[in-house]
This record gives sequence, C-alpha cells and structure tokens, in this order.
Amino acid sequence: MFDPTKTLVIANPMARHGYVGDNWAALSAQIVEVLGPVNLELTKSRGDGLQMAKQAIADGARTIISFGGDGTHSEVVDGIMQSGLNHQVTLGILHAGTGGDFRRMIPGAEELETGCAVIRDAPAVPIDIGWVQYQHDEGHREGRFFLNITSMGMGGLVDRFVGASKSKSSGKAKYFKAVLRAQMKYKPARIGLRIDGKDEGEHEISNICVCNGRWAGGGMMFAPEARVADGMFDIVLIRATSTLRGLPVMAGLYKGTHIRSPIVSTYRGRHIQVEMLANTAWMDIDGEAPGIGPADFRIHDHALRVIGIGREFV
Repeated sequence: MFDPTKTLVIANPMARHGYVGDNWAALSAQIVEVLGPVNLELTKSRGDGLQMAKQAIADGARTIISFGGDGTHSEVVDGIMQSGLNHQVTLGILHAGTGGDFRRMIPGAEELETGCAVIRDAPAVPIDIGWVQYQHDEGHREGRFFLNITSMGMGGLVDRFVGASKSKSSGKAKYFKAVLRAQMKYKPARIGLRIDGKDEGEHEISNICVCNGRWAGGGMMFAPEARVADGMFDIVLIRATSTLRGLPVMAGLYKGTHIRSPIVSTYRGRHIQVEMLANTAWMDIDGEAPGIGPADFRIHDHALRVIGIGREFV
C-alpha cells in the first residue's frame, strides 16, 4: 500500500524546457493534493537524481517518484539500483519530459493528476533493469544501470543535437530534426557483435539498440515486441545505408514497421558485447549521451518494482 510518509518525489526543474521549475509551486501542490504529504526535492544539476535517490533510501524512503523526462527517470533508477536495496523500493513515474517514452507503457501517466492517481492506486510490477559499461567522454570506462533503451551509433549524436537545440517544438519534431542533422554528419561505425557468447559478425551500423522497453526518441518504436519483465533484451541493428534508402526505415520507426526492412536485423539476448572496429559509435542511454563504444550490456531480471506498467508490456 502506498505510504506518502516514506515517499520522495525527485523533480527536474528543467524538464519540459523549464516548465517544471517555473510552475513548481502549483505542480507540487497538485502532487501533494493527490498523493498526500510526500517529500519533494528539486534537482540542481546532472547526477542529482542518482544521489537523491540513494540518500532517500538510506534514510528510509521506500517509494521514489521521478518527475521529469527519461533522463531523470534513468538517473533515479541508477540511484535505486546502486543503493543495493532495489528489491525493497518501488518506483513511480511522473511525466514532464521532451520525449517521455518510458511512460508510454504506463496507462494514465500522460497528465500529472492521472499520473499521481496511478502511483497512489495501481499495483507495482517487477521489471528488468539493464546495465551497460561504455567509454565515457573523458576517456575512462564507466558503468551504469538503465531503464528503457540504450543505443550505439548515430543515436548519441542525435541526443547531443537535441540537447543543444533551443527549439520549443514537440519532442517528436525536435528528434526528427535532430535525426536529419545527424545523418549529415555521422560516419558509420563498424562493430563486432556477440550475443550470449555467440559471434554475430561484423556490421557497419547506423544504430544498434539494446531495448528493455519499446519506445525512445520521442515516439520511435524501436522494439515493437519488447517486454520489460521477460529477462531478455530485444536488440535492433540498423545497418548503415544511403539517406534515400534509410528514410523509409526512419519513418517506419514511428509504427514499428522498420523491422521488416532488409537493412534491419533483430536479436534477443541477455549479454551483449559490442566491439569497435572503425569510426565512433555514440552512446544514447535513456536519452542522454555520456560517451561512446565499445560497450557491454547485461540484464538484471525483475530487479525493480515500477508502478502501473500495462500488462501488455510485461
């Protein structure tokens, strides 16, 4: 049963172009009205969500609510997992991001009031959590947990363009423009791929996506059959090709029909290893861009209870 006295809401004031921070008094009052006397904290910089979650759990919190976009949710999940008490903690999701892709698997999470009601009333579902090790922008190896989808190739370059954009257009429009821009600058990476110890060959890629959830990039359905509690990643490899040939694949991402293309291959597995052979594969980890390949991915079965996940995604 939901207990507001053991709950922390971690909110990103910069979410939705600063909307959360600009309207925090009204938004926080609405949250308290629906959920009761929860604790609330605002992040100030990248990484705060992780640290706040860890500290709150150490202080006795057993429900952590992330209020922001996919990057905020991912930080909070990383903190919960790093606490070592993840099996005792429940995660709630309140949407206020640019893309807001993970919340698509939570019926009712589109608006703040209904999202709060979901957290108050809906059951929590144990889901899988991903872990990835990669090369940080500063050159060292780094590992972290992720909630939704991590990709290598052009995806991280798209993230960087989205992050630098001053446009206040919709998430879908912003990502679409960033994809077009990235296509002009990206030099296809060549990788070696192993899945659960099996050599899957060398590939020149546009992207390789390691998916726990289905959507990323503002509504792109990278993995239309992915389920978050089946103990497996869905892996989607999109080969490098001409812009003309790649456009139908990009358009198909919004319907999940891209997997029918001959330039797309799909796999399933628990341990994915990506070796770099040529050029740069930019990392995208739940919508953030912290580094580049090579990368090693592992799945943690039923590692965290998340409130309100729809049955069709489990």
